[in-house]
Amino acid sequence: MLNPTTIKEYAYALGFDIARITTADALPETERVIKERIAQGLMDGLPWFTAERTEVSCHPDALLSGAQSIITLAMFYLTQQPDEAQDNVPRGRISRYAWGDDYHEIIKPRLQQFATWLREYARGEMSNDMETRLFVDTGRMVDRAVAQRAGLGWYGKNTNILTKGWGSWVFLAEIVTNLPLQSDDAIKTSCGSCEICLHACPTSALPAPYVLDNTRCISFLTIELRGSIPLELRPLMGNLIFGCDICQEVCPVNKVAEKRLGLRGNPKTQPITLQAEGVEQPVTTKALPILPQKAFRPRETVGSNPELIPLLSLTEEQFRERFRHSPIRRTKRRGLLRNVCVALGNCGDQQAVPALIGALHDHEPLVRGHAAWALGRINGEQAKQALQAALLTEEDKEVQQEIRCALAAVLA
Repeated sequence: MLNPTTIKEYAYALGFDIARITTADALPETERVIKERIAQGLMDGLPWFTAERTEVSCHPDALLSGAQSIITLAMFYLTQQPDEAQDNVPRGRISRYAWGDDYHEIIKPRLQQFATWLREYARGEMSNDMETRLFVDTGRMVDRAVAQRAGLGWYGKNTNILTKGWGSWVFLAEIVTNLPLQSDDAIKTSCGSCEICLHACPTSALPAPYVLDNTRCISFLTIELRGSIPLELRPLMGNLIFGCDICQEVCPVNKVAEKRLGLRGNPKTQPITLQAEGVEQPVTTKALPILPQKAFRPRETVGSNPELIPLLSLTEEQFRERFRHSPIRRTKRRGLLRNVCVALGNCGDQQAVPALIGALHDHEPLVRGHAAWALGRINGEQAKQALQAALLTEEDKEVQQEIRCALAAVLA
């Protein structure tokens, strides 16, 4: 059997911070829980998250015929919080994982390199060809269940995987293979009696330990939701415009991880030679740059708390260019501007009124409707006149209703 230590050392050389191995056995308990959540409506809003999908994702051999092992990996992404500008302009907040480059673009090439090396390392070990299938948060893989079984971490009560040392500030990835590999044991660590995260969620999206109501989660509302944000949830979202870290920020385990920011040091940049049994020549890995902190630091065009008002003037082309390598492109322009309108409405700053009036005439009905809501929240004569004028020309029925509700708030 191949040496698991050698495999993990190669993972670390590629820039991963944790590497564990588990079997490719089915995950029946995970399948049961997910189907239960779907039946309860807690996964509503994710049309692709079906019971049929679960029957595949919880059976690794359905993902790769003949699968025997899964290498599960984690990459730490937490970077230093930039100093917030003291300029008295409305600003939004972005989830930490989206401050820098899109993690898919960073991790996928490394998984591909890993699979190529693993095939060379395993040469002579198998009579048949080695096969792999790679996952980075987008395929039919129940990554947290696999990570928990492999001992990479444990389930937090906020439904994130918590790891020793890195907390939940990690990206997960997996390599499913038909190689027989020695498995790691799950760890016995848990959250104990701590429930800080449950009570910190502003929208009550964590109704019980280990249960997430997707329909109330701010990350879902600002990223995955394609339509209007429910009226009752908008005031609870504050100035969050892409994702939410609240349940992670309050976690004691994650506070420990934050202290590690200055302790990572510089990973080795010299080539690493790994002698594998059954391989005629040593496998040498190319030296890699210092990746994790550098790649995930705030991009100049994104930042962690961008000005909100200028975002409302973005054209489609400007949106694509500004967020070309950012996870934020997932929201599309209309989704981001919808979120910006909600944040501006919650900020209640009169200086946002002219920009919101402009958004009230955007070509996207979704943006117009949420701009109307924001104007109703901010209130004032200018906002009232703009809403009254817009109601005379608006043709979209949903937007008309948004305007009427906003006017009712202004005139109350």
